[in-house]
Amino acid sequence: MATESNGTQGLTRLSQLRRRIDRWRRTRVKRSPMPPELWSTATELARELGVYRVAREVGVGYESLKDRVGAQGEQGEAGAFVELAGASLLSAAPAAARSEVELSDASGLTMVIRLTADQAVDVAALLAAFRRRPA
Repeated sequence: MATESNGTQGLTRLSQLRRRIDRWRRTRVKRSPMPPELWSTATELARELGVYRVAREVGVGYESLKDRVGAQGEQGEAGAFVELAGASLLSAAPAAARSEVELSDASGLTMVIRLTADQAVDVAALLAAFRRRPA
């Protein structure tokens, strides 16, 4: 039995959402807000496929969708984005080189760790500790 990959499933769900939103737009009362179930599906897909892509494909405002994704993240959902200063954390660097690790969550709480070349950090453990901190 063949199954669709996650990427193909996401695209299928995106097409379905686009059709549902188009149908709602044709039948809605002028200037009425989009139903919560459509926003909910859009935010789920935005987490999976990206805010810009979903907003563009289904025709909703980028900022509105981004705000909704962020608001749901504040309700306890962990973000999946981690940015590291690339090779400087993984390879030997000159003595004067510095690395920086910055962690932030949807509520805006940020932790920045600055390291010199002779310091090491377990980024995975740091991320785990940051995620399980008390609210």
